[in-house]
Amino acid sequence: MDSIILHIDVDAFFASAEQSFNPILRDRPVIVGGLPTQRGVVHSASYDARERSVRKGMPLFEAYKRCPEAVFLKGNYRHYRYIARQLLEIYQEFTPAVEFSSLDDAYLDVTGTTHLWKGPVQMAKKIQAAVWDRLHIPVSIGIGSSKLVSRIASGQQKPRGLTYVPKGHERKFLFPLPVTELPGVGQMTQARLCDLGIFTIGELSRLPKNLLFQLFGAKGLRLWEFANGRDNRPVKPVHLPKQLSRETSFESDLDDPEIILATIHYLIERLSEKLRENHLVCRKLGLGIRYSDFQTLQGSRALPEGTQDSFKLGQFAEDVFHALHLGRTRVRFVRVQFRGLEPEAWQPQLFQFEKKEKSLNKTIDHIRKRFGFMAILPAKTLLLQSNYEMDSHGYILHTPSLSQ
Repeated sequence: MDSIILHIDVDAFFASAEQSFNPILRDRPVIVGGLPTQRGVVHSASYDARERSVRKGMPLFEAYKRCPEAVFLKGNYRHYRYIARQLLEIYQEFTPAVEFSSLDDAYLDVTGTTHLWKGPVQMAKKIQAAVWDRLHIPVSIGIGSSKLVSRIASGQQKPRGLTYVPKGHERKFLFPLPVTELPGVGQMTQARLCDLGIFTIGELSRLPKNLLFQLFGAKGLRLWEFANGRDNRPVKPVHLPKQLSRETSFESDLDDPEIILATIHYLIERLSEKLRENHLVCRKLGLGIRYSDFQTLQGSRALPEGTQDSFKLGQFAEDVFHALHLGRTRVRFVRVQFRGLEPEAWQPQLFQFEKKEKSLNKTIDHIRKRFGFMAILPAKTLLLQSNYEMDSHGYILHTPSLSQ
């Protein structure tokens, strides 16, 4: 049976979510990102604001000049998280195979369920109607034989668009489109392709595969596959774990708070990598400390926003650690827990410093993948060199546990 994949993208997600929660806003242009008197940029604008040339990334003061009648909002993550959960419930009424790639877009594998709805187009219309009736949220849907085609298709007729690319028509659909429609084609890749006179996906598809490999490495092979409409990636429903944790016992009981805290930072570094690997953020951090007499102290802190950044998580852990007020008894065991796990959210798209943070973490993960985990470490963990042996995979703890 040929695969049928839907990609559903919420139109102007943050603005639409705010209008969903507040009906008064539905007949007014809405701009999310901050107040017009604040420094900052537009993160989302409703389509009536876009008709006044307001665009994502525009300074707020400029957006106000172009659309002074708009309602300016800072944004509320709880609203967006709630909407995402409601969307998941709606989508799962049509298929159990739902994969969210962010809060506002999802892939649905409907290969085995379209016959219940008289075909994929009728199913897509039913989904659009269900989302609008229950949430007053507009969505655009692309239908194709792969994640690639359906994702590109969903962006062709916004807002409230529906684009169907039947099996066998992938090339006809893709070839006239600019190369920037393909995943992985950023500014640098686009510039190199422009130097070769390549501007459309069709032109890219006709380049020899070996040439793209020479220019871009493994990424070039993937671009060639995408340009020719080939994408075998499956839809992977995400089942979130309730928590992730790492713990260790010390070979000898310790009374040095600096070494204990360095160990906590190291465990956080390992757990943060796990979060990023699974595209998750955590919203609550917990610490457990056991003394040599087996008395246990526990503390936790709810985070102001979901994060996967080890530096931020380390700062919160230090606050929890110091609030525990360790006694004179030696410590034999520590545990770090990440709870309140969620899919990667909207923060990297909203703020410039979040983009830099994400880029930095991506670079760190790349270095570690190539040269080993110990290739780059925060300075606060260097104290452990006098207590533990190490290899390229990390410090050799006395009783390490796997992430749970």
